[in-house]
Amino acid sequence: MADHRLRTARQRGGRAVPGRMERPAPPVVRPRIGGPAMNGTVTQYLRVLTTTTDTVDRVPMDRWSNPSPCEGWTCLHVLGHIIDGQRQIASLLSGQGPREPRTDPAGAVTGRPATAWADTVQAMRQLLTATTDPNRRVASHHGEVTVDWVLANAVIEPLIHTWDLAQAAGIDVSLDAEAVAATLTAIAPVADRFATTGMYAPALSTSGAATPEQQLLALLGRSAP
Repeated sequence: MADHRLRTARQRGGRAVPGRMERPAPPVVRPRIGGPAMNGTVTQYLRVLTTTTDTVDRVPMDRWSNPSPCEGWTCLHVLGHIIDGQRQIASLLSGQGPREPRTDPAGAVTGRPATAWADTVQAMRQLLTATTDPNRRVASHHGEVTVDWVLANAVIEPLIHTWDLAQAAGIDVSLDAEAVAATLTAIAPVADRFATTGMYAPALSTSGAATPEQQLLALLGRSAP
């Protein structure tokens, strides 16, 4: 997730090995601070969660056990990782401080996957719509940071892992264009540093005709069709 020290996975070739805490953390995005930026950050984050919801709702029940692009994880593991990530973000924004990630991401999914996600996203929407001060500082693994900082860094997780879900389930997904553009702009200058953390494979090359989404996925070691 945005605070990458909360991640449980080491990315290799765009795939993840679950159950491992990694140090050091990869580069973080430094968002602009201020009311308008915060409103945009919240809106963007909620749109990304909406795309996740649409994707989860379209996964057939018999495909939750499909292998995902994250090594050793099924489609259900990826969803559990996203759910656990939202709970970690909620813990930060609610002032409870950093929360350690689950070592068993699939265990975050109780009952039907779509229902488990719906409950999670509803809680996040309630929390985010009540968030009014982008400059409010909260405790994180990086020390005290602003709410805006948390959300700007956190969006990469549901954004990218929604693509992983779709790949595992064999369904199409179009990632939020604004979130893709913002994330691509933020990480492109430091993509090589993401690889040196050991959490991501080296960036893949893309053609001049690659879309922003394909470019972003390639920077994170994923090969988009």
